[in-house]
Amino acid sequence: MAKEKKSYELEMCIDDEITMEEMMGVVERAAKATGLYISHIGGYSRVKYPNSVHWHFKKHKKEPGLIDATFWEEGTRFWLIVRNNEPQWVHDTAPLLQKALENELAGP
Repeated sequence: MAKEKKSYELEMCIDDEITMEEMMGVVERAAKATGLYISHIGGYSRVKYPNSVHWHFKKHKKEPGLIDATFWEEGTRFWLIVRNNEPQWVHDTAPLLQKALENELAGP
């Protein structure tokens, strides 16, 4: 029997040339547009994704749950991670954040 996954990913297409500095602005603007705040910025799996940047998005400081995002410049990859056991607001908001990020990445 196949083991059930604990999370799912929402991948976004990114330009090979986007820099970490540009991505920081994209993420900040998309969070604001979605009514979220960034509660943490750090790294993600330094072995598997060296030099990656990882964000935690929250709706309210004391409310449980969060959405993860990771940008791996070297691998030209950007994705959201949603754990299956997160509160419903996370599952409802993650696609909205994905859309806001895609809009920011598309530019004017």
